[in-house]
Amino acid sequence: MGHITVSRTIEAPVEAVFAYVDDHRNTTKYMKDLTRWQPVGSQTHGKGAHFEVAMKAGPKVLDSDVLITQWTENKVIAWDSERGFKQTGKWTFKGKGGGCEATFDMEYEFGGGMAGRLLAKVAEPFVRMNIEGSVDELKRQVERAVATAPAKR
Repeated sequence: MGHITVSRTIEAPVEAVFAYVDDHRNTTKYMKDLTRWQPVGSQTHGKGAHFEVAMKAGPKVLDSDVLITQWTENKVIAWDSERGFKQTGKWTFKGKGGGCEATFDMEYEFGGGMAGRLLAKVAEPFVRMNIEGSVDELKRQVERAVATAPAKR
């Protein structure tokens, strides 16, 4: 099983970072190679929301259905796969000065026993690079959105 944790300090309030990640329409904008994060049913966020997910992995597309298993506003969004590519992950958010420490933590498994474990070991540097790039892209997008948002009165 592969395991990756990436943290970044984002110069934006926790509420802004959480809201951006919580909006499913943004997920494919910042997560590299994620081509689908589509709600199944009418619930689009919060504990119990279901999503169909697809991610490019070279020439292959990894599909899964994920369930949001933990959701606490401005603190955590966690999920587990219920079908397809096995993954468990979570975003955590903590105030840091006037900004936010956002952490993406994911465990994943390629099927196939020993061959799958070997593939996970070989793939980990590439997966890590994609995740780090994705969290960096989230940082850019949220900081840009906050900087260009009209001032509140």
